[in-house]
Amino acid sequence: MTALPGTRSAPPASRRGLLARLREGWPAYLFLLPTLIVVGYFSYYPAYTAITRAFTDWDGLNTPTFTGVENFQRALTDPVMGQAALNMAIWVGTGLLLAVVPPLLIAELIFHLRGRKRQYAYRTLFVLPIVIPSLVLLLVWGNFYRSDGLLNTLLGAVGLDGLRREWLSDPGTALPSLIFLGFPYIDAFNFLLIYAGLQNISDEVFDAAKLDGATGWRRVLRVDLPLLRPQLALIAVLAIIGNVRYFISPLVLTSGGPGFATTVPALLMYYTATRDGEYGYAMAIAVLLMVLVVVLTAFSRLISRGTR
Repeated sequence: MTALPGTRSAPPASRRGLLARLREGWPAYLFLLPTLIVVGYFSYYPAYTAITRAFTDWDGLNTPTFTGVENFQRALTDPVMGQAALNMAIWVGTGLLLAVVPPLLIAELIFHLRGRKRQYAYRTLFVLPIVIPSLVLLLVWGNFYRSDGLLNTLLGAVGLDGLRREWLSDPGTALPSLIFLGFPYIDAFNFLLIYAGLQNISDEVFDAAKLDGATGWRRVLRVDLPLLRPQLALIAVLAIIGNVRYFISPLVLTSGGPGFATTVPALLMYYTATRDGEYGYAMAIAVLLMVLVVVLTAFSRLISRGTR
């Protein structure tokens, strides 16, 4: 239908609805504005700066000089970056297993304990360590690995003096020693997430599995794991993101050494910026890590969807 001359056609219904919602909810949007400004300044603006400065030669103070993709070429051909990427791959792979398997086993064992009070007591015991600052735990483990620390003392006490060594100074044991940190690897968040998922499974499902002969670990594999797939997928994604970005324990305990045996890309990025003053190259490493996180996250989501 053609509008009459001199008249203004009415806006579409969807647009009218949007305008009406904006008019009605403007006080809420006004209250959200300060939060959006803070988030934009401290989250999105630094990301924008990193992406734009990754293509420059910048020392953090003077005017940056555009260098194109030179920083990315350097990162992809640098042997130190290659060693750091290999260390990160080992770290991410083992970290993914440790983030899923131990919490799953403990959650299954506690969930099937008889008595609510016993379940509550064991849950509390496994969640309490979350209140201990991570830096304190790192320092405790650092003392554990010292030449006169508890590990070497125990090895000497049982007659295994040949296995005593400087665990964090030996290139062959430094990275495995850092990965071993946190034994027995019962992450409180992952444990509670899996335990809550088990609680959401109805009793009828367990009863039906029992009638079909699926008991014990057979039930865990055939019933629990498929129904816990959303929780396990979330844990996997968070573990991948966390381990790609993590560099605190190498920074505190080994400084990336000996040599580059415990250097990971995030630590290399940190030292490149703070110690070497090459902020452009450091931001290029940051952009590569960001792309890697996005790709790995999308890949894990595709796998989780494909197994549904």
